[in-house]
Amino acid sequence: MVKPRNGWTTATGRRQVTTASNGGRTRLLSPSTMGRSNRSRVLQLLLQNGPTSRAELARSLGVNRATIATILQPLIEDGRLVEGEAVAASPAGGKPARPLWFNSQGEELGSVRISSTRLTAARLSMDGTIRVAGQRTIDPSWPLPRISEHLLDLATECFDGRRLLGIGVAAAGMVDTTTGTILSLHLAPVMNGFAVADLLSSRFATSVSVDHHPRVLALGDRWFGLGRGVDHFASVYTGEALGMGIVHAGEVFRGSHGAGGEYGHIVVDLRGATCLCGRRGCWETVATVGWLRARALERGLPGGAEASCTSLAALAADGHDGARELLAEYADNLAIGLANNEHMLASQTYIMHGDVVGGGELVRSMLAERLAATAPHRDEPPTVVLDTSDEDTVLLGGGGLVLSSELATSY
Repeated sequence: MVKPRNGWTTATGRRQVTTASNGGRTRLLSPSTMGRSNRSRVLQLLLQNGPTSRAELARSLGVNRATIATILQPLIEDGRLVEGEAVAASPAGGKPARPLWFNSQGEELGSVRISSTRLTAARLSMDGTIRVAGQRTIDPSWPLPRISEHLLDLATECFDGRRLLGIGVAAAGMVDTTTGTILSLHLAPVMNGFAVADLLSSRFATSVSVDHHPRVLALGDRWFGLGRGVDHFASVYTGEALGMGIVHAGEVFRGSHGAGGEYGHIVVDLRGATCLCGRRGCWETVATVGWLRARALERGLPGGAEASCTSLAALAADGHDGARELLAEYADNLAIGLANNEHMLASQTYIMHGDVVGGGELVRSMLAERLAATAPHRDEPPTVVLDTSDEDTVLLGGGGLVLSSELATSY
């Protein structure tokens, strides 16, 4: 039997690959892992279609009634799902169906967003309804204990005395998803090494999952937003920073310990400006509102120091050619990174969040046109859509992070 460096060959000639991540052992899906995956599919189907009967769920998932009963029973027993009033199965009659839906009196989902200048928290029902939300303004020059105090105060306001399935945290900057720590936040270095999960779990005695802001945004789209039922898409955030969360084959891409997905720092110009990360020519240096404002000032556009896609689109609508030209250049810069991803992963659908949404249909159409011209040519060009509920989507993503962590296989 031949033993190559990264695997071995069986007597039947099949090659078995081993990796460092599993210690040289090949792992199969365990029954419990398969169970979590099936429960995740059922919950996503409910969120997509609303209250649904067992028979309808079985048909949609392509399983028999006995299988769907096995999947649903634990969710009913633990109080996450409840049966509604019986309704006629069809106009022709038949056994009445009892649609299943989320228990309004059951466990809730905690959600937190941490950026360099603001903390946001919300408590959600299992169906994604935001029941309570609040925020605190912080200063990146503050010491970490003061920021921690504000975070705990806000979280207590939203979560205290409630039964939470868990808390999901969307953190700006690089994170370690296995420890729940913010590793590096360029706009607020005081939070480098911030052990967010330890802080919140010790206070609220529940599981806490921490992930990179764009990936949590993608989870908000996947569980509750424009990405429901879509197997491949990218959620793109533009603002003071730039990020992209990728859902590929139904799973959020993270990389080892959550180190993947720093798309704002892919290099698009070897001779470009120096980024806050220290490298030269990162995508973030040409596709954020900082770049947009600097160019608007250079060109003497009205309100240049406070320029945004919203203000520039308004100027363009009034016939200002300079504003339209700058937006077109901005769309070119954004399309570079999207096209690179399209060549690598073929996400096909790009859900835009943040400042770019303020540009409305003008910017959306510019971006779609440029992406179609630079992406691989297929039967259908990539789709670009705008999410106008960015802040809510991030908070919903915190709930989606809890659901993914507790009930699915993607975390």
